[in-house]
Amino acid sequence: MSYLRYTLLLLATFIASINLRAQNMIANAGFTDVNICTEYSYPCAPAAWESVAPNTSKLMYTADKGNRYITLTLYSSIDPDFRTYSQTQLLCPLQKGQQYRLKIYLLMDEDRPYPFPAVLFDTAAVYRWTPRPLQVAPTFYFSRTTDKHQENKWTVLEKTFTAAAAANHLVIGNFDTSTANYPDKADYYLSIDSISLTPLSGQLCASAPATKKVLYAQHDRHHYISPNNDMGLQPVAPTLQTVFFSKGTCDTLLLKNDFFVPGTRYINSAYSSQLEKILQLQGDNVRNKIKLTGYVFRHTNEKYNEILGQDRAKAVASYLVYQKGYSFDDFVIAGIGKCAPGGDSTERVEFISCQPAGEVTVPVTHADTLLIPDLLFEVNSHQLNHQMLGALDSLIARIPAGEHISVTVTGHTDNTGTPVYNQELSMRRAFTVSDYIREKDPAIHITEVTGMGESVPVADNNTVAGRRKNRRVEIVIYHLSQ
Repeated sequence: MSYLRYTLLLLATFIASINLRAQNMIANAGFTDVNICTEYSYPCAPAAWESVAPNTSKLMYTADKGNRYITLTLYSSIDPDFRTYSQTQLLCPLQKGQQYRLKIYLLMDEDRPYPFPAVLFDTAAVYRWTPRPLQVAPTFYFSRTTDKHQENKWTVLEKTFTAAAAANHLVIGNFDTSTANYPDKADYYLSIDSISLTPLSGQLCASAPATKKVLYAQHDRHHYISPNNDMGLQPVAPTLQTVFFSKGTCDTLLLKNDFFVPGTRYINSAYSSQLEKILQLQGDNVRNKIKLTGYVFRHTNEKYNEILGQDRAKAVASYLVYQKGYSFDDFVIAGIGKCAPGGDSTERVEFISCQPAGEVTVPVTHADTLLIPDLLFEVNSHQLNHQMLGALDSLIARIPAGEHISVTVTGHTDNTGTPVYNQELSMRRAFTVSDYIREKDPAIHITEVTGMGESVPVADNNTVAGRRKNRRVEIVIYHLSQ
């Protein structure tokens, strides 16, 4: 009888587990199904899930065999306003007045005062251009005392709630907009292994399988969903993906791959008018050649990629010639093509214009550049290599101080790793160097500290020597006229 009772108990547990999975309103709850992103033809996200800021911050997804989870940045010591959120459409809408149970399995460091994630239920997907704290109140926060418990190695957040309103989208992340709550200035990341949302009464709606099919068919992960191809999801207005920055007399505009019709050299007509508002240079003001370089990584044939990259650069030049009054003689056009990378890489057209500088209030008589090589840092870290501090001190000793000296510190990386990681690492290294300079000589006037990630290489990233040169921190010393 004892054996029979034990067998029945196991059977009941197994059936309950199946029923729980069958009632789950979250598609791809364990992140086991991988999405092949349209933009890069690469498995860079879990199916049915996406980032709130897809243009500038992809979803951090670990897709190792048997070990698949997403990671959210709850707080960054480099950029306190940097937050990432993950979202999905529910298989069935929340019904106002009905009860539900939300259960999340995650990895947390119990020895640290971790910020707790919160949940937002909304009637539509939430999109932002930059990964900043959402200025919206979440539906609820999890309580550290009543909603958290341990199950083996997992920390489990579990909450039963009554839906206050109808909703069909879920967003999870850190909704705390105050940076004062993190006095230790540490980095906080949250790894989520699985999530379930189950109705306490009844089964899933009849439309759940069809909704899941639509979610799995949506493969865009690095830009907003096109209104012309919304696949049943909430459409939003397309926004041109660009990065603009200036250095010295040079302006650089990066036109990301969504500027073009996928797989072609043709400009997406939805974005052409937006380009005019971004360009700060008119055709009749061109004095030096403008360099247009197209980068394409899509095809397995490198020559094909190079030709397509060049064609895309030509398409931008043609648009500027016929619409903005430029001349084809204003441009130097090139294409760079590589085979599809083993990781995320950004297809783009790079618009670099180095024009004579206009009058400035305090002209720069000349500038000196000091290079901090990669070997002055610990491997893959922003921490300084203490065995090389003597070399760093000798470089800093060459920086003059005074009211007519201005210093900028800029970090750079190679293209190993994701653009988001490289951007963060370059920023960390720049701040490490600037803090060290200020500690050694507070009189040195540092006016700007920034990180450019992998966007400004000085050598070929296909070689070890080239990648080593690209991993650097540049200290530019501006000598201002008196």
